[in-house]
Amino acid sequence: MPSMRRPTPSLIAALPLLVALLVTPALLAAAEVTYLVRPVEIKREGSDQWEVLNLGDEVRAGDTIRTGFGARVEVTISKKRVFRIGQVTEIELPELRDDEKSGIRAKFNLLLGRFWAGLIRPIRDLERERFEVATATAVVGVKGTQFGVDYDKVTKESQVLVIDGQVAVAPPPEEVRAPVEIAGPREVAPPQEISRAEWLVLVSRDQKVIIRPDEVPQVEPLTDEDKADPWVVFNLERDQILAQAP
Repeated sequence: MPSMRRPTPSLIAALPLLVALLVTPALLAAAEVTYLVRPVEIKREGSDQWEVLNLGDEVRAGDTIRTGFGARVEVTISKKRVFRIGQVTEIELPELRDDEKSGIRAKFNLLLGRFWAGLIRPIRDLERERFEVATATAVVGVKGTQFGVDYDKVTKESQVLVIDGQVAVAPPPEEVRAPVEIAGPREVAPPQEISRAEWLVLVSRDQKVIIRPDEVPQVEPLTDEDKADPWVVFNLERDQILAQAP
């Protein structure tokens, strides 16, 4: 009987990696830089060194991105799902992936500056899907929309502006800065006196909300000045290109 050839040590060593590639593709998914105006830098997970971010580079969960004056960067998570950050902005990405099984799961910690999400293809209605943006004063939970979040690190003021769709805005937990799951949103009755820890508001199309420390936020309509903001105009133009793409 002919003898069977034994696997070589190098093949045996490679098997665990091959299996991981086959069974856990979602964990290895990365987003891509699709628009960039420098200066933009990235700090990779596990590193304390900043490096230059370039067009076409991959962005993964655990990375941190920061921009300088005049800079902008767009990162495509998947088809018709992007996020952008403006000048003088720093953002952490604790979670970032989109796969067929569990859908989109993305968390962003906005440490300062301006963030925009263009989710032209609606988030699928799956229980495990999540798209959240957190600042020191607010947590924004999303279900398919175009919206912007600004955070001023000095005044600790957050602003959420919604062009289309809707978002739920709540205060962050006192002990944790990272985003958390948001339960069903409810409108806050203006005359009602409530503590900062109790509020939760729903912000819909053509509305905004400003969150200041120790104040209960109120939803307001967008103004002409809001819509004429160069950062907003830039994002709407990019989103229109995204929407028309095949």
